[in-house]
Amino acid sequence: MVDTHCHLVDPQFNRDLEDVLKRAEHAGIDKIINAGYDVSTSKIAIDQAKRYEWLLPAVGIHPNEAAEQSLVEMGGITDIIENNRVCAVGETGLDYYRDFSPRKAQRELFRKHINLARDKNLPLLIHNRNSIDDAIRILKEEKYHRGVFHCYSGSYEQAKLILGMGYFLGFGGILTFSRQTRDVFKKLPTDRIILETDSPFLAPTGHRGQRNEPSYILETLNFAAGTLEMLPERLEDIIDANAKKLFHLEEWENV
Repeated sequence: MVDTHCHLVDPQFNRDLEDVLKRAEHAGIDKIINAGYDVSTSKIAIDQAKRYEWLLPAVGIHPNEAAEQSLVEMGGITDIIENNRVCAVGETGLDYYRDFSPRKAQRELFRKHINLARDKNLPLLIHNRNSIDDAIRILKEEKYHRGVFHCYSGSYEQAKLILGMGYFLGFGGILTFSRQTRDVFKKLPTDRIILETDSPFLAPTGHRGQRNEPSYILETLNFAAGTLEMLPERLEDIIDANAKKLFHLEEWENV
């Protein structure tokens, strides 16, 4: 099983990371896409990958960071990628819900991440809260079509546009408590969906209000399988095949 979006770099895991990883292994997880959300946490993702080979680092700057300053710091992300092996660029994208940063600066920062992903032939981990239409527009303009709209909660019409561009859609704990997300999920082709936790955020229903962690992905898997009227084992095989295709995980088998 692959957790395709997680933030073990977050300080919430500082005290018990070893225990969290043991529970993840016990749950059958053998790969975790471990995403930074600024220069500092992106460096932590690289360091954690050196200690735990199954934590695959992704590096980027989240749109909720101060975008004007992040534009200056983007060179730090480029340097990390130049000097280390990573599996994706992100978490990047747009956030018009919190609006912590000016939208114009967010869009510029997003384009810089897209260009970096293109240069290194890496997938994007795309944050898209209340900003899906703008994200679609920018990706079309940039003509780069490899990545995932993580934590997807948009409409089916938007999903069709995203799939038509070649992107995957990522689903996590929200699937277990959002009827709207569930209704969209049921209509999607299974060869274009992946599962994630977004740990330590957005825990599934059984753990609402608690810190999320990778082992909880099994609850989302079981819920998703029930929603699609499939055996969990069958859906897991499909989901893992999708993750392997998107992130070229075969290249990480002998790291």
